[in-house]
Amino acid sequence: MVCYRDDPLNTLGSSGVHEWLPEGKPERLRYEQFCSRFGSDQLVLISWDDATIADQRLSQFVGNLESHPEFDKFFSKIESPHRIAESLELPPLRLSQSDVASRLNGVFIGPDGTAAFLLGIKKFGVSHAKETIELIRSQADAVPNLGREKIKLVGTLYEAYAVDEAAEGTLKKLVLPSSLLGLLISWLCLGRLRSAIIVLAIAGLGQLVAVSLVYYTGLQFSAVLIVLPTLVFMLTLSGAVHLMNYFTDTAATIRNASHPTDLASAGIQAVSYGWKPCLLSSLTTMLGMGSLITSQLAPVRQFGIYSAIGLGVATLMLLIAFPAIADWICGSRNRDSSIPTDVATQQPRTRIQLPIGLQNRYIRWQHRSASMITLAGLALLIATFFGLSQLKSSTKFCDMFPENSRTNSDMKWFESNIGPIATVEVLLHFKNKDSVSILDQSKLVYQLTNTLRDHNEVGGVYSAMTFLPRWPEGGSTKAVATRSVLRHRLENNLEQFAEQGVLFRDSEETVWRLMAKVSAVSDKSYGELTDTIRACVSNDLKDNTATSIVRTEYTGLSPVMHETQVTLLTDLGYSFLSAFALITPVMMWMVRSVLGGLLIMIPNVLPVTLSFGIMGWMGWSLDIAGILTASIALGIAVDDTLHFSCWYMQELDSGHSRIEAVRKTFSHCSTAMLHTTLISCGAMTPFLFADFLPTQQFAKLMIAMLLLAIVGDLFILPALLLSPLGKVIGRRNNSRSNQESSNDHPSSADLGTS
Repeated sequence: MVCYRDDPLNTLGSSGVHEWLPEGKPERLRYEQFCSRFGSDQLVLISWDDATIADQRLSQFVGNLESHPEFDKFFSKIESPHRIAESLELPPLRLSQSDVASRLNGVFIGPDGTAAFLLGIKKFGVSHAKETIELIRSQADAVPNLGREKIKLVGTLYEAYAVDEAAEGTLKKLVLPSSLLGLLISWLCLGRLRSAIIVLAIAGLGQLVAVSLVYYTGLQFSAVLIVLPTLVFMLTLSGAVHLMNYFTDTAATIRNASHPTDLASAGIQAVSYGWKPCLLSSLTTMLGMGSLITSQLAPVRQFGIYSAIGLGVATLMLLIAFPAIADWICGSRNRDSSIPTDVATQQPRTRIQLPIGLQNRYIRWQHRSASMITLAGLALLIATFFGLSQLKSSTKFCDMFPENSRTNSDMKWFESNIGPIATVEVLLHFKNKDSVSILDQSKLVYQLTNTLRDHNEVGGVYSAMTFLPRWPEGGSTKAVATRSVLRHRLENNLEQFAEQGVLFRDSEETVWRLMAKVSAVSDKSYGELTDTIRACVSNDLKDNTATSIVRTEYTGLSPVMHETQVTLLTDLGYSFLSAFALITPVMMWMVRSVLGGLLIMIPNVLPVTLSFGIMGWMGWSLDIAGILTASIALGIAVDDTLHFSCWYMQELDSGHSRIEAVRKTFSHCSTAMLHTTLISCGAMTPFLFADFLPTQQFAKLMIAMLLLAIVGDLFILPALLLSPLGKVIGRRNNSRSNQESSNDHPSSADLGTS
């Protein structure tokens, strides 16, 4: 398998998530307007054990960063609690240390006095996340008694960097074991090393086609697109294994017929047997992938387009290149290296396969139990289908790493010692034409800031009120005078508030920003946390006379990520239904029956509904990489189903009964289907041990769906074909099948000798 590196801006981390949504989506428009008015919210928060405002290491660290020659290249601002505290303690505010701590609590200072400082990141720093983080760490190394190992980093940029590093590290560590295990299992399944090398080489070329398409069109691998090479690899591998099994059987037949000079044509004959199911499976999978272009998310649309094109090119390459490669490596030039064959079965003795006697006994049992197996399969499909409604997704950063990882432990440390690190931005809009004074506006901001600070789901609030004195209540002379001074200070400090990112003002409106901090490690979703903030603000404004003149808005990466989750699940449902609607007519055409086409789609759909349905019933979350396993599993299941169905239709057209057609079909392609599953599962096994949980979940789901797909194709599909429902398939072209009653029993002639 090919090792490739995805771009930091397009990983599973928070950065760039808003760009996944359609350009006209309200959530994206709100967020982009917010960024244009208040600046980018790409941040890094930095702290360490025993860090306080008085800690000399804090001021030295900040000084080192500011004096670095490339500071302005990477960073837009630096907010340090010791500087903010000094400004609040000096005239005219003269706040006490306890008041300062209260203002900064949950944002820059924790309940026990632990301090943290904030770095705003420029666009260049965001696009070069690794360099940005390395610059921060190098300056920490220059501080005595500190160093990079002691500092703790959190924030949107660090999340993108951590995901990128984890994904890259996982690929580097596990791609080689995956390739070696795939080669070993291919060798064991196919009977010789040359066959295994051919299969993996062709699949690897298919993967290179996918990577090249992305690279030469100027695109970069996103969290969604990163699955593309795996998809093309798996599907090309499936076709190559089927062709290799046809090649091996053809070569064995030729050799046993004592025509060794004909071995050079075995590759062409193998393609002549397998081109139709290979092309049909590729076409149906391309239709399924193409259905993703209806997605609202740009990366998912890109995945659909590139996977369809990549798979089409890889399939053509497979059919064109296979005869030459197979004949050259395993054909007449290497006839002395041919493995011995069993004269009775004409099969290579060392190849993993089901014994003929066992196959015959299995088909007889399938015939007897066909109705029961069919009913059980339908019941399982219906039961798991309802579980899909309970399915939930997660794009939370903490869900991407193990509980005991350094990344998660640092996040939990921050939330315990400083405060919540996720943010919901509350924006208060006042139209200038309404002539609401700045003083009245600030009074409402002050009131909401205190209300949010008192809420148990909010760890801290950063707003203009952080830099203003307490609101003077009452009608006393002192309170009136204080409000007059406050009004003067507000009017004279609007530019300063704008520079601090807590106020925006143009000719039409004035917008006040309240940055509410919420937990990133909470069991609640970002949607639930945003709804909590919304309800809190709405309740506070309910009895306020300003309600009619203020418009509230909620944005930030947390609400955007929640909307992305909802869209992902919605798109998963629509795309899967679209794929079903596009693939099913092909199946109907192939088996020449509308009901028959629907019937043979059951084994293809069952692996997906069973896997996701169980996740829904169990309450497990699905991440972005896991969502795409449905498309891959459907592609592989359709591939095997088409090979089975094509052979079955050929046998029916030859005049065989249904049970004889199933037996011969089983003999033709069951071995290749088993090989495809074993090799694919083997190649995915090392990824079960990945530290990066999306990769681990992807591997788990892939292995589960591959195993369920083979069960569907070799257990449920034969039963469907042998059941009374199976009579609708090929009935106009097979008089013997038409005359066969539902309670016919197989004869020894049908099943041969075991």
